[in-house]
Amino acid sequence: MMILKKIFHSIFVVLVLISCKKEHVNPYENQNLLEENTIQQEALDPSSIEGLHANIFGKTCANSGCHDGNFEPDFRTIESTYNTLVFQPIIKNDLQGTYEFRVLPGNVDQSQLIARLTYDIDDNSGVMPLVIEPDSDWPEKSEEYIQNVKVWIANGAKDVLGNSPTIANGLPQMQGVIGKGTTWNDREDGGQGALRIPLSQNSLELYFAFSDDETTANNFSNNKIRFSMDRDGFEGIAEQNLEILTTPVQHESYYGGQINYYHKITINPHNYASLGEKVFFRVYVKDADNPVTEIPSDGGAYYIKDYFSFTIIE
Repeated sequence: MMILKKIFHSIFVVLVLISCKKEHVNPYENQNLLEENTIQQEALDPSSIEGLHANIFGKTCANSGCHDGNFEPDFRTIESTYNTLVFQPIIKNDLQGTYEFRVLPGNVDQSQLIARLTYDIDDNSGVMPLVIEPDSDWPEKSEEYIQNVKVWIANGAKDVLGNSPTIANGLPQMQGVIGKGTTWNDREDGGQGALRIPLSQNSLELYFAFSDDETTANNFSNNKIRFSMDRDGFEGIAEQNLEILTTPVQHESYYGGQINYYHKITINPHNYASLGEKVFFRVYVKDADNPVTEIPSDGGAYYIKDYFSFTIIE
C-alpha cells in the first residue's frame, strides 16, 4: 500500500510539472518576433518591388474599394502589383496620348504610374492616391516614395528575384464605344458614362474601336458581345456576334482624336431594358497569339464598365 501511494505521488508531481511547463509564457516571445519583423521590414530595399509594396502599394493604395482587387492595378500582393503594372497597357491616357504602359521598364517618363502619382493626367481623374488611411505616412513621405518608384523603374523594374521583365504580345485594348440611332447618342457624366437612349429610339447601332500591337482590329477572331443588367454578372450569358465592317466608321476615340471603328452590332434597346434601367455589355475578341480577351474584364475600373453601358431615358 505504501508503495502504491509513493507511485501515485510521483505521477502527480510529474503531471504538475508538465502542466506548469505548458502554462509558462515567455513575456518577451512576441516582442522578439515583433523586433525580428521590424528588422526584416527595415532591411527591404525601398526601391525594390518588395520595398515599394511594403511602403506604398500595400498599405496606401490597396484600400477597400480602391486597388484591393476591385480593379487594376491590383495592389493586394507583391505578385499582383508587379503583374498588373509592368508592361501592362493603360486604361486611361493623358490628353496627348503619351503613355502605352503603366510601367515601362527603364523609362520613367513613359511610365504612366509616375504621372498618376504626380498630376491629374486628364483634368478629371485626380492625383493618386485619391484616398489614404489615417495612419498612412504618404503625406509626409510622398516625395521620397515617388523617388523610390522612379529608381525602381529606371533600374529596369525588376521582380522579386531581380529578373528584368520582357514584353510579351499585348492584349487587344479598347479605344472607344459609340452608339447611334438617327443621330449619335450622347452620354451621361460629361460624356464618360452610359449612352443615353431616348424612349422613342427603337434601333441602336453600337460601334467598337480596338487597338493591338500586332493584329489589326478587323482581323480579330471570336468577335462576340454579351449584355447584362448586372455590371459584373456576365457568366453564362449567351453571346451574340459582332459584325466586322469592310469600311470602318471614323469617330472620336475615348482618349481623343479620330480612330477606326470596325466592330458593330444593331439591337433594339427595348429588348434589354425599360425606362430608367441600365444595361451593361462586354466584348470578347481574340488577336493572333493571346486567348480570348474580355473587355472590360472583372478587374476593369468601374468607370470603364459604366462606359460600356446604355440607359433608356425620356
